[in-house]
Amino acid sequence: MLPALSFVSSVVERRQTLPILSNVFFNIEDGRLVLVGSDLEVEVTRTIDGVECENGSFTVLARTVTDIVRMLPDDAQVSFSYENRELSIESGKSRYKLKTLPAEDYPRIQTEEWEERFKVEGKILKAMLEKTSFAMAQQDVRYYLNGVSLSMGGNELMATATDGHRLARTKVPLDVDLENEREIILPRKAVFEISKIFDGNEDSTLTLEYSRNHMRVTGPDTVLITKLIDGKFPQFDEVVSIDGDATGLSLDRRSLIEMLSRVSVLTTDRFKGIRMILGENRLKVTANTPEQEQAVEEMEVEYDGPEILCGYNVIYLLDAAKTIETEKADVLLDDKGHICYFRQPGDEHSLWLVMPMRI
Repeated sequence: MLPALSFVSSVVERRQTLPILSNVFFNIEDGRLVLVGSDLEVEVTRTIDGVECENGSFTVLARTVTDIVRMLPDDAQVSFSYENRELSIESGKSRYKLKTLPAEDYPRIQTEEWEERFKVEGKILKAMLEKTSFAMAQQDVRYYLNGVSLSMGGNELMATATDGHRLARTKVPLDVDLENEREIILPRKAVFEISKIFDGNEDSTLTLEYSRNHMRVTGPDTVLITKLIDGKFPQFDEVVSIDGDATGLSLDRRSLIEMLSRVSVLTTDRFKGIRMILGENRLKVTANTPEQEQAVEEMEVEYDGPEILCGYNVIYLLDAAKTIETEKADVLLDDKGHICYFRQPGDEHSLWLVMPMRI
């Protein structure tokens, strides 16, 4: 029960306008237990079969019931008894009594008819979100940036995220011919909750359904419904097309991450800027503090062109480099705009870029 409780409780916010939204909804019918958690923006459901039970339903405080089950031994059997709006929990010599709220008062997300549906492998969707979600904006006034854009059409599925200073994009072939091309924007919270669906079972197949305002993701024993962000995601086709004059480097990914991490020690919480200098057979990065402290790191590279100097947010560079899974990272510098592009060798469908900053 603990994985199911933890999953549905994770969507519950501690501060709610409606007290009942701090609860988990329990519904028991014909040996099947259905658990639901919601904040009216994202709703998750987990089903457990083979439960010895009588039919009934109730809601109980999510944080409390989850903590109780978590503290019990791993092999403990748990018994729930609900009567007169009071829930009794027993396990071994442990006894708990909790107050409940009526199940009929629990609000559920109301959806329209689904316009399209398609299936995708769980490991593919998870990889796409992991490659892009780090670039989402956080509480940006441009609300359409606070999520991941999913574009379906042309027999491919594409995910894009940006906060205006960096961008991550990846796409995969989609073995289905959708009637209409469509772009939706998943809110930030839904992106993270979808990643929790798998619980190590990435081999499962998910069904994705969407309408004008909602998307539903259905997996083994799990359903997630989320409201979509109502807005138009910017088009970045010109930015993501790499200029033919860009300078390309193939770098050892681990060495690059270690070099950037060491230099980042001398950046401040408010200013993460570093200088990157590409010269003859060397890549140098420097960082300075207001107290005139300095960090300098160099690594050998194959380059014999003119010197290129530009500034970047070191955290953005690190996030992009850490997302790449291969030993080598292909780094390209736009000679004109100094945009820094990252690619993963052998992966033509993924791209990460970092915009330059003035140092």
